Amino acid sequence: MEHIPPLETASIHVFDISLDANREALSKLLDNPRFRISWFDHHEAGQIPTYPNLKTTIVNAKGTCTALLVHASLPGSDPRWAAIAAFGDNVPEAAEALLKPLNISDSEIAELREAGELLNYNAYGETEADVLFPPLEIAQRLSSFRDPIEFIRNGGIIPELRAQFQEDEARAKGLAPFEQRVGAVVYRLPRKPWARRLGATLANRLSLQNPECAVTVLHPLNDGAYQVSIRAPRQRNQEIPPASGLALEFPTGGGRVLAAGINHLPEARLSEFISKFFERYASA
Repeated sequence: MEHIPPLETASIHVFDISLDANREALSKLLDNPRFRISWFDHHEAGQIPTYPNLKTTIVNAKGTCTALLVHASLPGSDPRWAAIAAFGDNVPEAAEALLKPLNISDSEIAELREAGELLNYNAYGETEADVLFPPLEIAQRLSSFRDPIEFIRNGGIIPELRAQFQEDEARAKGLAPFEQRVGAVVYRLPRKPWARRLGATLANRLSLQNPECAVTVLHPLNDGAYQVSIRAPRQRNQEIPPASGLALEFPTGGGRVLAAGINHLPEARLSEFISKFFERYASA
């Protein structure tokens, strides 16, 4: 929010950005009564400020994502777009429930799932140089299509992302755990652009493959620190501590119940993080 220029008046819609991480900049903007801000998000927000010019739809609950919140607020919107986002945000059960009344084919559902996972994969990197398509280009191309299947087949993005993802995935084959205990595992990727792209998607896949296991994927940054992807167990008999709770113990951390992250974890605090991760999630 600190990048928003000082305008006299504005109507701003914010999507999928942590309010807690933008609290100071948000307060400065809201001090101008001619700024109106609508905020949709599913990350841990902390105390939500009360302003007459701020409207929030923030739900930090298991099984939801920002796109589902936006879809619910827009009567008549195409649920297939929200399903794409839900697949990408690793809440496939919600995506499938959204699509079920449409009676669309299994092959189209598979296309929507892949598109969501690939668009989410393209969202990760230390800089724009790490990703195949800059976010602004993705947004511009998406906005020119009303039908998501038409976008998938004719938008010129999905085939290129698929090819790069398959290359990155092949590089990760045979990756051994950095540290592992019953019910929790940590992977550390090499300091390479492909690893920074793949880390969060890899964490999602590992979580889906073993839903009773907590997963952390460490992707090294160029300055020696780590970006961290944390996934809480999706299925356990006992109540599970939220992933966001662990992430918020570190500066630049945040997230939600099942998935969270730390944008910049210094090397000096890596051991501390791993210890807390296993304390929280490893089975006794």
